[in-house]
Amino acid sequence: MKIWVQSVVVSCAVLTAGLFAASDAHANAARSAKVQVNDQLVNTEGTAPFIDSSNNLMIPLRPVAEKLGTQIGWERAGAQMSISVTGNGHKITFTTGENQALVDGKKIDLPSKAQFLNNTVYVPMRFLADSLAIRVQWDNVNTIAIFDADGQYHSPAWYATVPQKSQKENTIVATANKYKGVRYVYGGTTPSGFDCSGFVQYVYDKNGVDLPRSSASMYASAGVKVSNPQPGDLVFFASNSKMQHVGIYVGADKFISATDDGVKVDSLGSAYWGSRYVGAKRVM
Repeated sequence: MKIWVQSVVVSCAVLTAGLFAASDAHANAARSAKVQVNDQLVNTEGTAPFIDSSNNLMIPLRPVAEKLGTQIGWERAGAQMSISVTGNGHKITFTTGENQALVDGKKIDLPSKAQFLNNTVYVPMRFLADSLAIRVQWDNVNTIAIFDADGQYHSPAWYATVPQKSQKENTIVATANKYKGVRYVYGGTTPSGFDCSGFVQYVYDKNGVDLPRSSASMYASAGVKVSNPQPGDLVFFASNSKMQHVGIYVGADKFISATDDGVKVDSLGSAYWGSRYVGAKRVM
């Protein structure tokens, strides 16, 4: 059975302006993180850390401060909350909505404002660690901030599950690789000769998916845009604001496509293709 791929429209408001608003600051699970103190994860159930729009990790202050063994004091005035943390010979006071924090009595600029969300105060992780003179490790693979409160380095206490390639992804790439070396033919849609969109359409058709005929149509209406392509995704290239080429991502920053030199694998990072790359779409 073949699948006709159409675009899925998602409200930009959900993905941009509303992403880090107080009502849904935790909505984007892909941007969430964990916090660890020495060898133990901090229990942040219901108050999950998140990465804000400035790419700063925001952490719930109370559970982290308690795990660090620091003293906490707080004061609320209307919608604004001031909370102080004392430990390691330092005192830091955050006031929600303010651009600065008090560190040992001195005003210091914050990389992101402290936020009061769902009855929880969130503060920038790196600022808290530096102000308390505690080394922090950032594990980008597992998205864990590790506070080395005891002065020792620590391995993550939790490891993210690495998603496995789907059977479809493996099959798409395998099918595409069968046609390496096939010559380029303008308008070609068969193994006798392909143009770029004809090649992509043929490979996907062999795997039960119908795609539009041109690269411009694929970019406009097939699948959904993705920022980090995975094997089997479509990659697109343009010149002078005109869509001109499409290929299939095969992994390791490489893609396969029908070029003037025939069907071959090229690097997304090359001077030629890198300057023309405009994005990727996932259709499966």
